Order: sequence, then C-alpha cells, then structure tokens
Amino acid sequence: MRAIILASAAALSLAFAAAAETSPSFSQRPTEDYLRQLDNEQLRIVRRAVQGCPSVNTGRAVMKSERDPCVRSATDKAVADSGNEDLQAFHDGLRDSDSDRYDENRTSAAWMNWLVGN
Repeated sequence: MRAIILASAAALSLAFAAAAETSPSFSQRPTEDYLRQLDNEQLRIVRRAVQGCPSVNTGRAVMKSERDPCVRSATDKAVADSGNEDLQAFHDGLRDSDSDRYDENRTSAAWMNWLVGN
C-alpha cells in the first residue's frame, strides 16, 4: 500500500512538472522571430520598471531588481495594461521561480524550449 501511495505521488509530481514546462498558448504559431519580438517587448517593460523603481536605483544594490516588489508589480501591471494577449501569455509562461520573468538580462534560453516540436 505504501509503495502505491509513493508511486502515485511521484507520478503526480512528474505530471505537474511536465505541465509547468509546456509552451504558453499563443494566437498564432510561435516562430522564433515572433517569440523574439515578444521577448523584446517584455524586456522593454521590465527595463522601464527597473528604471522607475526607486528601491532599485538607490545605488546601494540592496536587492536584485528581479526580486524587487516594485519591479514585479510595475512589470505585471504594464503587461496586463498592454492589451496584448500573446505578450501576457509570454510573460506568464516565463519561469518566476528562477526570476526569468523579471530579469532584464535574461537570455533567450528562457523561452527557446517553446520552439521544440514546432
């Protein structure tokens, strides 16, 4: 019985991990050029948020920008206010746990795996 419970828990964990790594749903087929365009738009928003947040720009580097609540909330609001559903899907699809979503210096590796199978 214990083995069945452990096996079930392991299977559920794998299923949730696989679901978390799937590509976001876009209105069109996500080509590399299209994802790069969305990436550039999202990074512009993040950089504007970093510039506008006084907690990041004190010169003391107390907190990395991607962990700063001001940057996070300003970025989330700007993406939501953009009215661009694909930009919202791109933003939400970036991993928050690794701070990819709010990292102004992230690489294309953050979203490149969404192209696999396309």
